[in-house]
Amino acid sequence: MKTWHIIGARRYGYLLSALVVIPGLIALAVWGLNFGIDFTGGTLLDVRLGRSASVEEVRSVMAGFNQAEAVIQQSGGQPREFIIRTETLDEATTARVTAALGQRFGGVEVLLAERVGPKIGRELRNRAILAVSIGLVLQILYISWRFRSVRFAVTADIALIHDLLVVIGLYALTRRQVDSSFVAVLLTVIGYSVNDTVVIFDRIRETFAQRIRATFPDLVNRSILEVLVRSLTTGAGALMAIVAIYYLGGVTIRDFAFGLAAAVITGSYSSIFVASPLLVEWHNWSERRAGRRPDAPRVLEPARETAPVAGPRPAEQRPGGQRPGRRRNRR
Repeated sequence: MKTWHIIGARRYGYLLSALVVIPGLIALAVWGLNFGIDFTGGTLLDVRLGRSASVEEVRSVMAGFNQAEAVIQQSGGQPREFIIRTETLDEATTARVTAALGQRFGGVEVLLAERVGPKIGRELRNRAILAVSIGLVLQILYISWRFRSVRFAVTADIALIHDLLVVIGLYALTRRQVDSSFVAVLLTVIGYSVNDTVVIFDRIRETFAQRIRATFPDLVNRSILEVLVRSLTTGAGALMAIVAIYYLGGVTIRDFAFGLAAAVITGSYSSIFVASPLLVEWHNWSERRAGRRPDAPRVLEPARETAPVAGPRPAEQRPGGQRPGRRRNRR
């Protein structure tokens, strides 16, 4: 039976990663992320309409003021109350917006109207960077302790940084709005990516504990294939729920669902095609540096055998080398 050698084709995985990461980095350098009012500041309106309305109807009114990208949410599940976040509007424009809402929906009551300054946006941005940085450091410490090896920790975190760059680059390429939920997306990337990588690394360590004569890449490839179905099944189940949220959760939550879907896909991909191949690359480099062939088969040390059951000792261990049997009569 022919086995799919993922590690042998790892360079194709590197190429696919480059085709996704590099355009994202270029987009970040050219036009950057599309930050929402949570980061840049803006105007917040909490209104109660004269009749029930949908988010799409309210958005059609806001589109007349070039605010089609405004964040619109129902307040407390009430079909008449809405929270609207827009770019910074002056008092005259705010008055015209409320008047248009009142004319369209039979009246409007402004419950709250305030401006969110850019200072608060900068503080949120700094906290987001701090949260992601702390998550990265904690993952390095955890994997180093879990596997007693910096090699596992470094390769896992390179895959994690790869996943973060993929998600951030996709947001930059698609010009999706980056708001406070984007922080949750990045933290989801960290959690899901490391979780899937730890599953594969655990199986690699278990394979190393067996008495198998094979090369290091073959052992890693065998470990990946043993957990491949589990990883793909877990990712597919999560994607089904996210797709349902994307299409049924409304316009305001689609950017968040998009980020979650990207996190699940790249997290499953990187643990197989980035983290594990990098572990093999590191091993091959260290073997060549030590003057050994990295593709030479090796036999892993078997587990220490238990002590033999107590019983009669063999003849060579008996005093005088006598064998057990009938004692000879002496005359």
